[in-house]
Amino acid sequence: MKHIVIIFLFFCARPFAQHTPLLDQYMFNGVALNPAVTGSEEALSMVATLRTQWIGLPGAPTTQAFTIHAPLKKSNSAIGLQVFADQIGVSRNTGIFGSYAYRIRFDESTLSFGLSGGINLQKTFYSRLDVVDLFDQQLVNDSPLGILPDFSFGIHYYSTKYFVSFSAPLFLTHDYVGTDFKIINEFKNYNLMLGGGYLFKSTNEFEVKPSILAKYRYHNALQFDFNLMMKFSQYFGAGLSYRTNDALIALININATKQFAITYSFGIPLSPMLKYNSGSHELSFKYNMLFKTSLSSPRFLGF
Repeated sequence: MKHIVIIFLFFCARPFAQHTPLLDQYMFNGVALNPAVTGSEEALSMVATLRTQWIGLPGAPTTQAFTIHAPLKKSNSAIGLQVFADQIGVSRNTGIFGSYAYRIRFDESTLSFGLSGGINLQKTFYSRLDVVDLFDQQLVNDSPLGILPDFSFGIHYYSTKYFVSFSAPLFLTHDYVGTDFKIINEFKNYNLMLGGGYLFKSTNEFEVKPSILAKYRYHNALQFDFNLMMKFSQYFGAGLSYRTNDALIALININATKQFAITYSFGIPLSPMLKYNSGSHELSFKYNMLFKTSLSSPRFLGF
């Protein structure tokens, strides 16, 4: 069975349709899934993330990501930059994307429209595989470096107590056929995401933030993330997430200062894969360089 899992990873490692980096902590870095979240921290916000998935399984996915974004002063616009590196099996994908958001402010809420665009640098090192048929050129020669464009779109509506978000991250499909990359734009390959959440506050510092994220792709089963975040003080929070038919995730958040936070999560797969790995780990560091804005109060950012 372990050999079957490794074969599965090999086929997943080939350059394939648009790939949204899998992150469990998107509640703290919504730009990763929705460009309309750009600037919503009302600060120069920087997030660095390291994710290792399916620990103990050869060729398992790893992801490193860095996001920086900020509103433009005296403007309704915001800009950002996201860089990520994905590795699965012998395949590497590095993405560099810029984002732009335009915000329409109401008395107690904000409606934001966002776009992002950039390139994926994809390469598969077939020569690193142990193969039987040395005459199969596709399994002997590495793929060329694919420099492939992609785009994302999103809408984000939020206030101090709730948020609603819709996004279509990474429109395009990238397939490696023969010796060439093909770029395809088809609706059936879009990843559509709809999320929402609400903030409940008590008389002390305790807060509860339930949220949900629905993910849809044509021909795939509808998938949900059910999240429950709890803030016990200004320094410490914890949460649980359930991803249908996929994983159970526990998370802790430590706010070392008003500007610097550390988040760690541990995910347990809810599938036969659990027999062959010891779960997934994700660690993020977030720093907000605060500066004066036109806002009178912080927002409930959510995803």
